[in-house]
Amino acid sequence: MYREGHSGFNALLYAPVLPLVSSVWSLELALVGALVAVGVANIPDLDQPLPRIRHRGPTHTVWFALLVGLVTGIGTDLLVPATPVAFRFGFIVGTGGILAHLAGDVVTPMGISPFAPLWRYHVTLEWFKSKNSRINRAFLLVGSSALFASLLLTMGLSAVVPAS
Repeated sequence: MYREGHSGFNALLYAPVLPLVSSVWSLELALVGALVAVGVANIPDLDQPLPRIRHRGPTHTVWFALLVGLVTGIGTDLLVPATPVAFRFGFIVGTGGILAHLAGDVVTPMGISPFAPLWRYHVTLEWFKSKNSRINRAFLLVGSSALFASLLLTMGLSAVVPAS
């Protein structure tokens, strides 16, 4: 997938989580989660311009997902310090956001080796090429729409339900 496809895919996956987080913890934490989910969507592809790191190499592994999760967990804890679950939530959303990117790349012919260097098993489903503009635009449109609708629903519910 390309940038817009990954961003839309992450938005689509986070959309059903937003109202749940808002109702259990806070709208603030839910919004930070949305920013994290969409914000990390393209981090693995930062390897493309780097001369010594091959594309879909170390940044396309579960180990990198865990590292990004650790960083986003710390960042979420700093942004929403009064919430006791902030670190764990940020860690899960950050790690999940990178894993969603990996899932988006698994469906392409190039695929990934998610457990390298420990296990070089290569995964590819070959459903469509990364550069398929229709798929990328569709994910961006559907994901953005789903996240926006989820936000509107959540804000509408929070206006109706009194805070306790």
